[in-house]
Amino acid sequence: MHSPLLSSAECTLLKRIDPTHVSQRWQAELGISWLPESGIKQLEYWRDESTGLHFYSPSQAAGDASLYSQLQRFPWYYMEEKWEFDEALKSLKTLPIGSRVLEIGVGQGAFLDKACGAGLQISGMELNPLAAKAARENGFTIIEKDMASLYADDPTQWDAICAFQVLEHLPDPRSFLDQAISLLKAGGLLILSVPNAEVARKLDPERNDLLDQPPHHMTHWNESIFRSLESFLPLRLRNVGFEPLAPYHISWFVGSWSQRLRMQAGQLTGKAIFNRLSIPVVETALKMGLRSFVRGHTLLVCFVKTESHAG
Repeated sequence: MHSPLLSSAECTLLKRIDPTHVSQRWQAELGISWLPESGIKQLEYWRDESTGLHFYSPSQAAGDASLYSQLQRFPWYYMEEKWEFDEALKSLKTLPIGSRVLEIGVGQGAFLDKACGAGLQISGMELNPLAAKAARENGFTIIEKDMASLYADDPTQWDAICAFQVLEHLPDPRSFLDQAISLLKAGGLLILSVPNAEVARKLDPERNDLLDQPPHHMTHWNESIFRSLESFLPLRLRNVGFEPLAPYHISWFVGSWSQRLRMQAGQLTGKAIFNRLSIPVVETALKMGLRSFVRGHTLLVCFVKTESHAG
């Protein structure tokens, strides 16, 4: 098995998953129809020993436009306010006036709206036709083509590229990174946000979360994986940001911790600590301010494109 980041890396198989069971869960839990391609008999979960990237195979298990069109009906899927939007703007506001910014995977255009409001010259790329239509109807410039096609048609380079919660969905993140870098000017910014795999691993060590596996997520990222990119890509990591636990994730956080404790310490001990009396107290304490001391769902990185790679 080849790593989707570094083809020479040794990879370790961690587990196998029945795709039929996954398909049944999507239908039962979310009312979404997803059927694995014929020929996919099992999903496999791997670790790249060189970079630390965890990834799923085969690549054909990644969801297509139909999956995301179905997910779009949930109000929580394309959120208008996200921590990473404000964090990204802090970096983008350091760019010279007139800089060209591209957001890849715009959803319905929430970040485009914020960026325009901050005076940035920004365009969006979106391959989900319904999301692209919604963003365009809100007045934004939307490109409905992939990065390779964009570069072929318009090789003019960009001053910054952003992609929020995109990288983890891709079965071939190396191609995405290479293409994004090709679109950037030297010294340009590449800003990426992903679910923080270190947090997810603590809350869901068996990786049972339906949205954190194929066909939705194909890779799992953390800070050290991003730092490893400097050794083989023309990138320098400028800064890393960690989202504090968001108010809308408090119930998920407490529920996941209580479930994990019950698995580790037994149902009796787990219920003694997390029960119908204690859980509201913990949630209230987090809502009143303690959540700011807890790492939440998202990790954001900002890279600078260098003239050549460090390796």
